[in-house]
Amino acid sequence: MDPEIHHSSSPGISEHQMDSNLRMTINYRERCRMHDLNAALDELRSVIPYAHGTTVRKLSKIATLLLAKNHIIMQMKAIDELKTVIGELREQVKSLEENPKRKSPSPRSD
Repeated sequence: MDPEIHHSSSPGISEHQMDSNLRMTINYRERCRMHDLNAALDELRSVIPYAHGTTVRKLSKIATLLLAKNHIIMQMKAIDELKTVIGELREQVKSLEENPKRKSPSPRSD
């Protein structure tokens, strides 16, 4: 390998300057990435119930993600329960349509 061959395509720019410019570019990209991540987490905190309660400090990143995960799981369970109720109600409607003379159960009074 010839020691006279430089990897730089720009004459007059030292390797140190190139490394410095590359590091600045990488740092800038990382700052932008972190800014975007923090903005997304702030948006997530704003829509999660209990995330903006009486606590003085905002939730940490991990706490935000765990709370969001738990909220999603609770919503999925609620949806499953509602699907079950809808299925039961459809069966009742079908039964009433098939037997229209049958008296429907009266509402209970407690």
